[in-house]
Amino acid sequence: MPRPRFNKLDPAKRQRILEAAAQQFAAHGYDHASLNQILADAGISKGAAYYYFDDKADLYTTAVQHYASALMDDLPQTLPLLTAQTFWPMLKAMYADQFAALQERPWVLGLVKSAGRLTPEQIAETGLAETFGQLRDLLGRMIEQGQELGVMRTDLPADLLLNIFMSVDDALDQWLLANWSQLTPEEIEPISGKVLDGMQRLLSAANDSPAA
Repeated sequence: MPRPRFNKLDPAKRQRILEAAAQQFAAHGYDHASLNQILADAGISKGAAYYYFDDKADLYTTAVQHYASALMDDLPQTLPLLTAQTFWPMLKAMYADQFAALQERPWVLGLVKSAGRLTPEQIAETGLAETFGQLRDLLGRMIEQGQELGVMRTDLPADLLLNIFMSVDDALDQWLLANWSQLTPEEIEPISGKVLDGMQRLLSAANDSPAA
């Protein structure tokens, strides 16, 4: 995590550092991102950087946690309010809102997805294991909420349903990242909506096998 001095920075300067880091890591991944380029883009010296972060891994972790939490910020508050009628429409709306917000900043998605390519050693180095665990816990609660509301199937283990959900989500994100420059906002929303429709058909309680 960043040193206390970082959180005391002027918000605009703090945001400039995070954006420079996010763009570099999104473009080149954790391994190949240049710390020197990040500092140059952010307008700070290497000496000053070590007042804020221990090293490149610390900066990467800070950027990933900052932007990942922003993407998922509304879900914990939304889950308790869901009903059987609003569960799937809410997920579709959440995806549509996220992709709309990413129109001017697709590098945010690129940064977050870069964390999925880390090796176990890099996860340990960056300290992101806890962040990954928190994400799985949050999405796991969403699966359980769907089951309790009777809109998500219960004939498969909940952790398997979670893996399916995350795999489909990742496939959509990776495809969008690869094709973002050729897509208009008007094209992205229906594509994500159709993927969510497919996910709903796959995970819906209507697929529950009859009890033996």
